[in-house]
Amino acid sequence: MISSTHTIRVISLNEAFDKQGVKIAYGQCAFSHYSKDGVVEDKVAYRAKGAAAVSIAEAGIGASGVAMGYIDLEIIDSGRGYKQKKPTLVIRTFILTNTTKLSSVPTPSITSQETQNHKELVGAVAAVASKNGYLNIADDSSIPF
Repeated sequence: MISSTHTIRVISLNEAFDKQGVKIAYGQCAFSHYSKDGVVEDKVAYRAKGAAAVSIAEAGIGASGVAMGYIDLEIIDSGRGYKQKKPTLVIRTFILTNTTKLSSVPTPSITSQETQNHKELVGAVAAVASKNGYLNIADDSSIPF
């Protein structure tokens, strides 16, 4: 099994419970990737069980997050000699990345008087950085070799 990590957006959400009462969430999600045409959004089926299913159900439809799990390929035989592979993202961990409650914090603006009083060391930083943090003050002419 190969682990897979994707940033997804939940498109549809269905919920169920198994025989032991553990929550199961399944549906469709969208993920983005690059192709020759630029950024492309594709859809894939997903399923989650346990804590991941609870996280997805709480987030709801339209939520984005990081899904960690693996891709399960179901082989469907058409009966005409053609077998189709249907991928399903099995989510083991879901971390919500978007928040609907945004708060704005005012930031103080810097006045022109404060910027005029600000002094900066320009030459000293370049001299020390070029010598790997050491300042050589020894006289090189007294070295015999």
